[in-house]
Amino acid sequence: MNNNIDNATLKEEKRAEFKEWFEFQKKELVKNINIVKQLVLRSIKVQYRNSVIGVFWTILNPLLNMLVMYLVFSSMFAGRGTTQIEQATYPLHLLCGNIVFGMMRNATVQSLPSIVQNRGLLTKNKMSYNVFPLSYALSAVVNFGFSFIALLGVMLVVWIQGQAVFSLNIFLVFVGLPALFLFCYGLSLILSAMYTFFRDISHFYNVFLTLWMYLTPIFYTINMFEGAGPAGAMMKTVIRLNPMYYYVEYFRDVVYRCSAHAYALENMEATEQLSMVATNTQEYLSMVEAATLPGFGETATIYLIGLVTLLVGAIVFMGTKRKFIYNI
Repeated sequence: MNNNIDNATLKEEKRAEFKEWFEFQKKELVKNINIVKQLVLRSIKVQYRNSVIGVFWTILNPLLNMLVMYLVFSSMFAGRGTTQIEQATYPLHLLCGNIVFGMMRNATVQSLPSIVQNRGLLTKNKMSYNVFPLSYALSAVVNFGFSFIALLGVMLVVWIQGQAVFSLNIFLVFVGLPALFLFCYGLSLILSAMYTFFRDISHFYNVFLTLWMYLTPIFYTINMFEGAGPAGAMMKTVIRLNPMYYYVEYFRDVVYRCSAHAYALENMEATEQLSMVATNTQEYLSMVEAATLPGFGETATIYLIGLVTLLVGAIVFMGTKRKFIYNI
């Protein structure tokens, strides 16, 4: 009986501590909101200082990266494990994956040394340490917005070529974007905290990012491993353990994939060509699956990943921040 009372008391104390920490975070965020705004603006300005075209690099960069990837990988991967519609919209496949992964990369790479690089501000002013990784995560969201303009331009070109990909589904991007932000911010908290104690982590992280990019289906699809035996099954498992896989696939679905396949199926029904596709059951089922918007399960998955990452990041950051001042 006493043990039950003690456990109940302990749980209540933990709830009270968490509530107190959460309220403190809200107060700190409100108090430092202007600082965060200034840091976001500074981050964006610094990226394009002394640049001729300035912020337009945020639009041009993903386009150039997409072009390079298209030239290198289109002949190898554009037709493997995909439907005919996805082959025709391969540039969108590349660009969606590139800007989603790029947002995570920009947020974490800039946040990594943020505590150490701003030691002057931290020692001379009373402010929360987490405003720096937060500001870089938010500036990555701003850059994502500019890159999305480039994506719309490529969508327009694909539409002119005969693939109707514009749809109201695209507004579901704003449903998934907060989940991606939570994930990026959580990672930023972890990395910035670790960097204050281990400077070498920046070198390891750059190598890890390269590996992470290749394990994320940016220029290929996970379906290409179908029928590849045990090695293919293992690769599919590894990719599904990669959190960025779920973000990339969600954004592809809502931006172009579902609307393009739905349009193709409607055309086949209208022109009575569906029976031709039905003779190939796997192709038809793949098209139907691709034409289905992400449901509650897919949306809940990306939010769960983001929230868990943020919780772990907050625990790591709050548990080590008292020692920052001795290491920066």
